[in-house]
Amino acid sequence: MAKSSYAVGRISGFGSIVINGVHYQEGKASVVDEDGEARSAADLKLGMVVEVKADEIGETNSVKSATAQNIMLASLIRGPVESVGTDGLVVLGQTVKVTNTTVFDEQLTGGLAAIKAGNVVRVYGTFEASTGIYTASRIDLQDNPQFYRLRGAVAAYDATAKTLRVGNATIDVSGVTVPDGLKVGSLVRVKLQTTQVKGAWVAVGLKLGLFEPQNNDHTEVEGVITDFTSSSVFSVNGLPVDASKAAFPDGTAAIVKGARVEVEGAIVNGTLVATKVKIETDDQDEHNGFDVEGVISAVDAAKSTFVVRGVTVSYAGNVNFVGGAAADLKKDVKVEVHGTLSADHTVLTATRIEFKH
Repeated sequence: MAKSSYAVGRISGFGSIVINGVHYQEGKASVVDEDGEARSAADLKLGMVVEVKADEIGETNSVKSATAQNIMLASLIRGPVESVGTDGLVVLGQTVKVTNTTVFDEQLTGGLAAIKAGNVVRVYGTFEASTGIYTASRIDLQDNPQFYRLRGAVAAYDATAKTLRVGNATIDVSGVTVPDGLKVGSLVRVKLQTTQVKGAWVAVGLKLGLFEPQNNDHTEVEGVITDFTSSSVFSVNGLPVDASKAAFPDGTAAIVKGARVEVEGAIVNGTLVATKVKIETDDQDEHNGFDVEGVISAVDAAKSTFVVRGVTVSYAGNVNFVGGAAADLKKDVKVEVHGTLSADHTVLTATRIEFKH
């Protein structure tokens, strides 16, 4: 039987899409969103969180790669902005934190400052159940969505009134089937009407918000520890993890509820049997930056920018050029770019540009 792999994480690079350090060739993959609607590989953007089913992961010249078969966009929130602060915003009753590595939709020129109360946005990232805070890896504007979406933890549940609360959002679940075992603390995925009724959002779909990967040979999941018994027994985003035989390169002291981790292993009967558990931090994300490889589709020499794989790249600063110079940045030239986000989080500021001849 052919070996398979599964991954959950943010897209940190292009050439093929890069998730948790693995390059997944996405050209022939089936791509869908959370509603099951067909999308294309062109819809995949930096900072999006995706679930990937792929073939066996191989390694050539220290680069891990696989061919993706199915990719699902896995946003956390789709809904209206209630307020905007200096380092985050409130969306659909949920507190969303913005970091130095949060990527903003190209329509949001100015980043967080461009978002206004009443805008409808889609938020990708991680959710810390212990605090109820979402940390955004990407925020996109949404135009007139048919439904809102929310993944989170149940803060209160009234079976008689048929309502539940996620963060500060009260949700009427009288019109949907409530999953068996739902209780306070359960992770859920809710599909909502776009208008409130008597101060409550109305659910048109409700599922337990657990990952449901099939058995596979290799899994890499990035997420937050949502349940914790010990450093050997915990859950990541609701997925049970057996880390009794895992290596911990960063030690076990920081393996606690609410920590963000990357877990590598294999899925066996619904449990991720870990071989390695690493701590992930916002500082690491900023230090690692983003990588984009592709053919330049447009150049603006006056602004010292070009576009590759839909990403606007600035080369105005101190850039290490390999195999060419700034004058060689022209349309249809293939390059590999490493960089960090600009101050407004919409442009990739290059620190290294390599020409791929």
